Amino acid sequence: MKKISIVAVFALLVSCVSVKLAIPTQEDVDRANKFPDYTLADLNLGKAHFEQKCGSCHGLKKPTSRTEEQWNKIVPRMVHKANKKTLKIDEGQQELILKYLVTMSSAPKKK
Repeated sequence: MKKISIVAVFALLVSCVSVKLAIPTQEDVDRANKFPDYTLADLNLGKAHFEQKCGSCHGLKKPTSRTEEQWNKIVPRMVHKANKKTLKIDEGQQELILKYLVTMSSAPKKK
């Protein structure tokens, strides 16, 4: 019984560890050439919405943990789920979150 309790507490602690997201830079914006007129301020706002809106329901994944194609499927589905509850994510926020995740998903992985 003690062993199960220790494992359960450890699992809980591991699940509470937050993901450290990279701070967006101008280099990231430059890499986001598929989004004309996308600025560093937009990228930071997308990151803030991701942390605030998405992080309020579940643990966050690093943007590099998924591909652009995966994020394009995941974000609309999760926004739909969130909007069924008390959390509301409008179209502008969804667009900023998605552009942030897509842009940062192509960032070189840190060693």
